Amino acid sequence: MNNYYVLYDTEHKKTSIINYEPNVPSSVKVFGITETEKQQIDAGTHLFNVSTYAIEMKPSDELQSEALAKKTQVENAQHREFLNSTDWKVLRHIRETALNQPTTLSRHEYVELERERDNAANSIKK
Repeated sequence: MNNYYVLYDTEHKKTSIINYEPNVPSSVKVFGITETEKQQIDAGTHLFNVSTYAIEMKPSDELQSEALAKKTQVENAQHREFLNSTDWKVLRHIRETALNQPTTLSRHEYVELERERDNAANSIKK
């Protein structure tokens, strides 16, 4: 039983998925898919191949590439969060030093923080 429908607009080369049987112009082809196939597409492991009009598993190299890209995004976000969350410590230390006040961080703690920040900044992948 088809719970979803893939619509392929041959004129504009676009696809979409809906959960009701549509009434569409002749330039749009309609293909019924199951709940499982819809979940596979949503999960990103499968795609609708417009050449064969079939649901197909993505090639393993593409899946690996997407997984690596997602991992990189997560790691980059963690590095940026660390940098953002420690900016205030650096600014406080610079301000305290400029005003000839005792610093909250020792010289060793400050240098270690800057090393960690440098490592985080250098670890962000483009």
